Amino acid sequence: MKQLSDSTMKEQFPKANIVGIIPAAGKGSRLAPFPCPKELFPVGYQDYIIDGQKQKRPKVVSQYLLDNIIRAGVQRIIFIVGDGKHDLMRYYGDGSRFSVDICYLYQEVLSGMPGALALANPWIDDATVVFGMPDTIIEPFDAFEQMLSYHRQTNAELTLGLFSTDNPSKFGMVATDEENNVVYTIDKPKETDLTNMWGCACWSPSFTQLLSNYIAENKFDGREIVLGDIFNRAIKLKMKVKGLLFEGGQYIDIGTTDELDTALKKFHL
Repeated sequence: MKQLSDSTMKEQFPKANIVGIIPAAGKGSRLAPFPCPKELFPVGYQDYIIDGQKQKRPKVVSQYLLDNIIRAGVQRIIFIVGDGKHDLMRYYGDGSRFSVDICYLYQEVLSGMPGALALANPWIDDATVVFGMPDTIIEPFDAFEQMLSYHRQTNAELTLGLFSTDNPSKFGMVATDEENNVVYTIDKPKETDLTNMWGCACWSPSFTQLLSNYIAENKFDGREIVLGDIFNRAIKLKMKVKGLLFEGGQYIDIGTTDELDTALKKFHL
């Protein structure tokens, strides 16, 4: 595996217009005990050319995300990893097999998603960031391409990819106005009239700075900070926050056995 030194990373990452951040430090306790990092669980198949012939081989769940963000033009990807993720690093390596550059940052304390994302801030400088979860499958498969295009067209500082759900208590729910401005978000509400959840995001350097400032001002004290808190701070500060609804889109989370079963059935040949 090609390893990047700190100086090499600093030289390369400012040149990137778009950087992908993939948080993969979690322990996957909802599926434990598990035979491998959940990001490497095979769901469906992909084509390989072996001995001159096209053959089917298993496709790991996190590769659906990689394919989606690479299609959007991402050339550099940062995985945030924790204990027990050596197999993930071994599988993706330096990214050359996927024609991208991949590096890894280690999260010592599992302080929540914002803390994981903030670890990447010193390495992304003025890049546009795309973010998705490696244990999910998003449709359409050009969702990140559409989201980035909308982000640029609207000159947004933060854009959330939205999906309809009938199970709002599991997700971060989003309220938007008639111009697709995000009015507020609420995390896993027990009761709500909202029908759209956010499942992926992209943002500009101004939101990267806000994220960094928020984490600096709210040190981890055992209470989990959720991304919705920072989204709402951005809205309060009058940042331009947009929501793009993927009508007919699908967000499949393999975080529980029922959801994993749904994904396996959907992508089985």
